[in-house]
Amino acid sequence: MKVAIINITGGGMSGGYRKYLVNIIPRMATHPKVESLLCASPMSIDVKEWFEPYDNIKFINIPPFSILGNRIDPEFKNHLGRFSPDVVFIPVERYFRFNNYPVVNMIQNMEPFVSHIKGNPVSVRFKNLFRTINAIKAIKNADRIIAISRFVKDFLVNKWKIPQERIGLVYHGIDISENKLLERPDIIPGGWNGRFLFTAGSIRPARGLEDVLSALEHLSDKSLISGLVIAGEITPDMMKYQNHLKDWIQKNNLSSKVCWAGRLNEKEMSWCYKNCSVFIMTSRVEACPNIVLEAMANGCICVSTNAPPMPEFFKELAFYYALGDGKALSQVIIQALGIDSDKKCELSERAKKRAAVFSWDVCVEKTVAELKKAVQDFRLQSG
Repeated sequence: MKVAIINITGGGMSGGYRKYLVNIIPRMATHPKVESLLCASPMSIDVKEWFEPYDNIKFINIPPFSILGNRIDPEFKNHLGRFSPDVVFIPVERYFRFNNYPVVNMIQNMEPFVSHIKGNPVSVRFKNLFRTINAIKAIKNADRIIAISRFVKDFLVNKWKIPQERIGLVYHGIDISENKLLERPDIIPGGWNGRFLFTAGSIRPARGLEDVLSALEHLSDKSLISGLVIAGEITPDMMKYQNHLKDWIQKNNLSSKVCWAGRLNEKEMSWCYKNCSVFIMTSRVEACPNIVLEAMANGCICVSTNAPPMPEFFKELAFYYALGDGKALSQVIIQALGIDSDKKCELSERAKKRAAVFSWDVCVEKTVAELKKAVQDFRLQSG
């Protein structure tokens, strides 16, 4: 089977998307049912540099995606025509159709499709509207769809009325290693080791940081923790939002309790997971929460919102609170901090075992099966 993987992005790529490609492309290239791969991405990402050379992978550059509509680049048409794929795999929810090849889309980002997220600037709301329109077009025209959580699959079936037989459920994987290198971020104040709350993810309203900041205010008169470490990058269109949070923090005399760590590398993230007292997940919505898998893989004691799909992944291995309720979150944090060392060790080991269920090998095996099914169904329908 010849597979074209087309990364239709605006020129950037999230850390989760990058990890996905880094893990699936080498495994797909060596899969017995995959003859060759064509991987197309915007030049600004330079995906080719992430991998050792493979005889059966060809990397090409394509123009970045525009929300106002894209025509297929003539040079890309030539590359795709010469490669003549059996199936085209689009790992994002964006429309693509060319030369009657079967297309499989994966839903990677649920944020544009939910209405309860408040606080986005007008420019982001505008982008999300067009992303939703394009995503609906992509999903309704795709020959097959990969959902990366049951939550996503249920959404497609119930909200967009996609027949469930067209949808395959394929969870992402996680790297499991007990011997990861650790690096303490210099920005974290001394003396915080083992006494801080940790949360991570790009800084935007969908992350729900208001919950944990509100909880921190309720905890400020107690000596249970030293502070809160927030890891995650900030894009230019979210600077105003971050400044709004910083103003609130200052107004409530919490500046000394909050450490904005910025984007951390893998070693620094691992150190934070290993040294935090509690990991906090406040996101309003996720498709497949990679941060959740990482936290469990590192044996964190976890507190999470009860918003889907978090319970689907954590199951009984998190302390839950109701989304948007900072006071309730503070009480749940106190509960999590209060467990004895034996219970903490038990929860930590069970979290690691739960994370081990999410395997990249299984992810690739199921992804290849979904691509194969799309090819077979397409050929049957084509007669």
